[in-house]
Order: sequence, then C-alpha cells, then structure tokens
Amino acid sequence: MRTTKVQKICLIIPSLRNGGSERVMSELANYWSKNPLLEIYLILLTNQKQFYTIDPRVHIITPKNNYKRNFISRSLFKYWTLFFIRSTCLKIQPASILSFNERYNNIVLLALIGLKFKVYVSDRNNPFMKIGILQNFLRNKLYKNAAGIIAQTQRANTVLGKNTKNKNIKIIANPLREIENKKLARQQFEKKIILNVGRNVAQKNQIELIDIFSKCDYSNWILKIVGSGPLNSALIKKAQELGIEQHVQIIKFTKSIDVYYSEADIFAFTSLYEGFPNALVEAMAHGLACISYDCPTGPSDIINNGVNGCLIPLSNMKSYSENLNLIMSNDDLRIQYSKNATDVKGTFSIERIANNYLHFITE
Repeated sequence: MRTTKVQKICLIIPSLRNGGSERVMSELANYWSKNPLLEIYLILLTNQKQFYTIDPRVHIITPKNNYKRNFISRSLFKYWTLFFIRSTCLKIQPASILSFNERYNNIVLLALIGLKFKVYVSDRNNPFMKIGILQNFLRNKLYKNAAGIIAQTQRANTVLGKNTKNKNIKIIANPLREIENKKLARQQFEKKIILNVGRNVAQKNQIELIDIFSKCDYSNWILKIVGSGPLNSALIKKAQELGIEQHVQIIKFTKSIDVYYSEADIFAFTSLYEGFPNALVEAMAHGLACISYDCPTGPSDIINNGVNGCLIPLSNMKSYSENLNLIMSNDDLRIQYSKNATDVKGTFSIERIANNYLHFITE
C-alpha cells in the first residue's frame, strides 16, 4: 500500500500580539493544521501575550529566554535568537520554512546560513520603508539567497525584485479572516456612521481624517475611530478643537470589531503607508462603501476606483473631503460601492490565499 509522507512546515514570527502579520500567520497555521499531510510548527521569537487563538494541532515553540529593556540585554538576546532559530530548525527538520517581518527575516536567514533548508520570507510593511542602514544592507544581500519571497502587492514585488535580485518572488495578498457579517438595520441608529479601524499612530493618519470629516456636512453623521495607541488623547483633542466632539468617538480596539463594521455605512481609510491593509478588505467584505488614500502599498490592489470604492491621491485633503462628502450625501453611490465591494470575499478567501502560499513554499 502506497503512503504519502507528512510534510513538516515551520512558521517563524516575532510574536502573536495584535497585528496584521500576526493575524495572517495565525490564519495560515490554523488552516494548514487541518491537513493530515502537514505538520505545522510555529516558532515565536519573543515571549509576549498572544492575542490570536491557535489550533491545538499546531506545535508552538517559544523561547525560554527574554530580554530586558536595555541595550546590552537586547543585543545579547539577538545573538541568542540566532542560536535558538538554528537549533530549533535542526531539531524539527522541516521541508519548508516561512518567516514573517522584515527585520526578523534577516535574523532567520543569518541563523540558517550553511543549512539546506528552503527558507521563504515575506516583508509585511511598506516596501519603501527604510529599516536602518545595516538592516537594509542585510536584506538586500540575504534575501537574494532565500528560496523565495512573498510580496503582498505589485509595488512590493517591483521593489523587492530590484533591491534583492531574487528571481523567485510571488505576489500573494493577505487572506480575509472569517467575519461575522450581520448587517444591522439602519433605522435603529439615530445617525449614520463613518468608521475607521487601526492603531492610533501617525501611520494611520486619523488626525487628518478628523480634519477632513469636519469639512463635510456631518450633521447626520458620527465618525467612529476604533483602535488603541499613543495618539488617543491627540485625536480627542483634535475633535474638541474643531468643535465636533459630539460627532467623533474614539473607541478602544476590541476582538468584537465586526459589531462596528456591521453598524457602519462608510469606511474611511487615511493611512500614509501600508504593507497590506487588512482593515480595508474586512470593511469591503462587510459591504461598506470605502474611501481610501492611494498610499503605498495596498489600496490600489484592492479598490477599483469608482467601481467598488474611491481612491484619493495621497495627502490630497481637498479631494478626500469632497469625495467623502459626496458618498455621505449620495445613497445610490453608497449602494453601488457596497454591492461591488463584497466581491473581495472570493478574491481574498482563506482557502485561496492559504493554498497559494502552500503551493509556493512546497513546490
């Protein structure tokens, strides 16, 4: 009787805290763990609280050591991490290794130099972002020898190909997580809702969104910003300065985020840069009319301008406020964007994306 050998796949990521790359890695691990011909190992490089739930069939390996918040401790920890990665992979003997996050990808590739493992890497943020002189140098040298690179967008593919000279780069977008798509009846809300979801940091540019919102006819609208971060107080202060605090709500991020998607009418995205904007895809899957800056990178790979949403040239606040105001006032336009947006469910389904990943790293 012919038997098929079980393949071991090793996934490496710094942590499973709340974040886009952590969410994608969790989705891949959980999906592949259901395949009886795969044995999934998840190596975490730091000891941090896990936000995402992992299927019990996945073997999670965490370091015994951790670093203290000082330069010497962090430096020593990096050297220890090289040993931890190398010794762990030698013990597992995986058929393929997939590593996420640009700075840590360099550490993984360095740790496995001289071994015959197939190592695939994926940067998870804006490909134009500088990560330091040394890190950029290492990336451009080490990535060339990776078995393959996963780019999230077309722009990322172009940049990585030019900088690393790696000939095996595949564009694979992020999978859409399973969502609770229960649209709530609009009549139960006194005002319509514009939603933004993301960490409250400069990259997400929500302070500018509040400014844009203030220039629209917001009398029958509320802007809800769901997220946590160092700019929480600044967002509240901005709304107060503009005299629109009664129409702006800053809400702490929650795992029950689908409730906020379900009650909203419009999703407004103002990021200055992205790797791949998961929140934008989730909003479209919920059937929200979406408007976004065409930042590097991601929105232009997701939104077909004027068909399933609205793309605005980066930092053109005047155009953004005019188009947002149009969407707010035009019911037919919102319905059109909403109807066409839900096609992302098929395009970015976990089945499709996970199988693309699996084929690429096991071919």
